[in-house]
Amino acid sequence: MNLLAAAPGKRYVIVRIRDEAVRRQAECLGMGEGEDVYCVARQRNGPVILGRNGQMVAVGAETARKIQITLWRPPRG
Repeated sequence: MNLLAAAPGKRYVIVRIRDEAVRRQAECLGMGEGEDVYCVARQRNGPVILGRNGQMVAVGAETARKIQITLWRPPRG
């Protein structure tokens, strides 16, 4: 699923970023592939607000479509 499907209050892992420019920008913000992020809020057909390490970032709808995520699961053990 892509980032537009994220539900506020849930934690996700970024699985794949389909655009090189978006990938570089996300990595600069510490939100690259394999990183976990928290969905703070989501506007209908608008930005998704993500949180990570006390930092919040608004991701526009077009960019959010290019970011594939999966629900975060705590490590076992």
